[in-house]
Amino acid sequence: MVKCSVCGREAIYISRGDGRAYCRRHFLRYFDRKVKRVIRRYGMFSKEEQIVVAVSGGKDSLSLLHYLHNLAKKVPKWEVRALLIDEGISGYREVTIKDFERVTSELGVEASIVRFKDEFGYTLDEIIRMGKERGLPYLPCTYCGVLRRYLLNKAARELGGTVLATAHNLDDVIQTFLMNVIRNSWDKVIRLGPVSGVKIHPKFVRRVKPFYEVLEKETTLYAILNGIYPREFVECPYARTNIRWYVRHYLNELEEVNPGIKYSILNSLMTSIDILKKFGIGGEGEVSTCLVCGEPSAHPVCRACTLLYELGIIDVPQSVRRYVDKLTARGRRRLD
Repeated sequence: MVKCSVCGREAIYISRGDGRAYCRRHFLRYFDRKVKRVIRRYGMFSKEEQIVVAVSGGKDSLSLLHYLHNLAKKVPKWEVRALLIDEGISGYREVTIKDFERVTSELGVEASIVRFKDEFGYTLDEIIRMGKERGLPYLPCTYCGVLRRYLLNKAARELGGTVLATAHNLDDVIQTFLMNVIRNSWDKVIRLGPVSGVKIHPKFVRRVKPFYEVLEKETTLYAILNGIYPREFVECPYARTNIRWYVRHYLNELEEVNPGIKYSILNSLMTSIDILKKFGIGGEGEVSTCLVCGEPSAHPVCRACTLLYELGIIDVPQSVRRYVDKLTARGRRRLD
């Protein structure tokens, strides 16, 4: 029986990176200190915040909501709200919404659900079928990622949020880092820091990742110990169409034989961001206002509107159509 490195009680978790073991009590203390260190180091929150937590109903986002809700009890001028984007994925999203509603009800947190169907007129399932019928080369995760991020920002702002907290953990971050390296997308690597969107556009809600240095298995254990783990685990049916699925499994295998390698990759990411900033490569830079929808955009027309235009869901003004056609052609070549 492994003993807790702090108190000698029975351990429930061993940090393979440094070999320390923790009982239930000291794991939760270890977890709390780890998250607070990240929040302080990167100045994620001020003394007065309207925090909107992006919640999917999965273990990571439920853990983040639970953690920030409890932390907000110690900060009088913090208010925490939960936001879920319902993409309309049959057999998947219905299950996670139940956990979202259960946990937000138990915590007494104000909860909002924004649906693809209401905002775009179609569910993600329908959008994917439309894309195939039109011969578009994009994977399901392209439509989901672009449109979901678009709605998260728009809805968070409309809820009065001053900051949008996402549950991206260390595993998520380094997976995205390696995916961008594989695709040679260094302009996107620089955006993978723990805080983004600081004063880049009046309509953009600043985003933070409090679990930036927390392993996925640690958020899982936190969810279990606090009774908020999803009652029924379901995997998104589109997950295995994405390169992320393979990168994730490869990284887990590497970590198994080389404990601590995930932290090493995170350090490599932070070094890469510093180097890219030094040489002025990528970055948030100047953000435009989309000429079609009026939302923040890296280009005159945002990625969401270009996708919706390609799908035939929206039209664009004649004055920008030539530009949009060039942008969509470039996007198809890169297979975003």
